[in-house]
Amino acid sequence: MGARDLRETIEKQFDKLYYDLSLKFDKTNPDRIHATEATGCTRLAYYERKDPLPPDNAAKTSTLLINGMRKALGNVHGEYRVDSLVIGVDADMTIANDFVVRIEVVGELPEVPHPRHMMYLNACLFALDKDEGFVIYMTADGRTAEFVVTKNNKMFEEVVRRARVLGTLLKENKIPMVEPSELCVGCKYFERCYSRKKYDEDESGDILAEIFGKRKKRRE
Repeated sequence: MGARDLRETIEKQFDKLYYDLSLKFDKTNPDRIHATEATGCTRLAYYERKDPLPPDNAAKTSTLLINGMRKALGNVHGEYRVDSLVIGVDADMTIANDFVVRIEVVGELPEVPHPRHMMYLNACLFALDKDEGFVIYMTADGRTAEFVVTKNNKMFEEVVRRARVLGTLLKENKIPMVEPSELCVGCKYFERCYSRKKYDEDESGDILAEIFGKRKKRRE
């Protein structure tokens, strides 16, 4: 077997592992919304269903590491029904049959939990009929930070509202509005939401000269 064939074989196995460990739910039914979609960027969720871009190697590696860990922990699935709408969740584990746990792998430990993580865990509490849970942040070097989340009706009502909005937009084939956040910079759909043009050094110099030239004239 040549080096090229070996590489292709490895890549195929890598892709198979990625898709086996990817979060699976019915993306063809707009009345079934996963809590990750309702608590994250609605526009991202829409594109992932309607016109998805293939993941790059960095995204595949991240999914393999994080979802592989989630699968090892047990990955408890649950659903919450509101009329015809079904909201799905996947918690990492339950402790003593009372507490729901969700682990988030991060570069740096946060001082407070991220709102979307709190909203997601709160949705897990409703879907799994629990009153309290923990968001555990973990870094690559093993440092952790834990935060308690208690069941909150208003927070869950917002998840239901966002899920309904996404479902309606999917049915009507309407792209959601842009939701600016710190996640936009690394998003694979960045250029669909924001137009950008990279200027070369000469063009940048002309722009700066024009800006500062105008200021100089005004001062004179």
